[in-house]
Amino acid sequence: MKLSSKFKNYGVIPIAVILILLGTACEQEPEKPVLPPLSSIVMDFSDFDQQPAQNKGAVPTYRNFIYAYSNVFFWNTFVTISLSLPVTAYSYALEQDAVYLGDNSWQWSFDFPWAQHYYTATLTSVRMNNEEFSVAMNINLKDQSGEGFTWLDGVVRFDHTHAEWNLYKNVEGTSVKVLEVDCNMNFETEEGDMRYTYVEPDEKETGSYIYFELFTPDSDVYDASYEISLSGGDIFIEWNRTSKAGRVMSTGYFEDELWHCWDANLMDVACGLD
Repeated sequence: MKLSSKFKNYGVIPIAVILILLGTACEQEPEKPVLPPLSSIVMDFSDFDQQPAQNKGAVPTYRNFIYAYSNVFFWNTFVTISLSLPVTAYSYALEQDAVYLGDNSWQWSFDFPWAQHYYTATLTSVRMNNEEFSVAMNINLKDQSGEGFTWLDGVVRFDHTHAEWNLYKNVEGTSVKVLEVDCNMNFETEEGDMRYTYVEPDEKETGSYIYFELFTPDSDVYDASYEISLSGGDIFIEWNRTSKAGRVMSTGYFEDELWHCWDANLMDVACGLD
């Protein structure tokens, strides 16, 4: 016995609905991107965060290290003070859980204290492809209307081997980019590098950069370096992260193209004896 076309059509509708519902039920929330650590943004200055004490009138036995320290100090201070708000906000974001918004996007929203005020931050991540996701963070004073201003954005690889960041500051109600960060990491060898480029418009040091590298040396002497470019010239610094002995080269300051060394006590020493 054949069914009439009338009953055939009615039979198709429920089946189609069931298939749609089954497809919706089987759709899974995509894997949440994991934010990279703060070290993908904040350069390691720990070996140059303290100047050795010297008595007044003493022979300048720390000259080489102090010169290297003073140039690293410029960048350390800039990040610590000028970019403290977005860096602080990002550190809090790492402790939060994200909410899935759909369309391969996630959002972290949270309040945090900074400089005797409370702020609200909204960090949004969008999957760009199978290798990268974007990140953008807006910050505003807590309980103030609106989304606030963009203080940080960038693109990150899912495996955290590469991240590119832009950091901003609020200038008269406008987000102005001041720093570009490029970070690379090899987790197998623990080698890596990071570059800060100062890009704030119309400033004396606009275009200056510091390049930090961790590497496996041919010998056991040096395993880290900075290359610094400022308006006053280029500075090259190499040191051993364990012993703290190192050397610096600056044609503008030393008026030669030689390395100038310090030992494990940060005191000046002839190169080759450090």
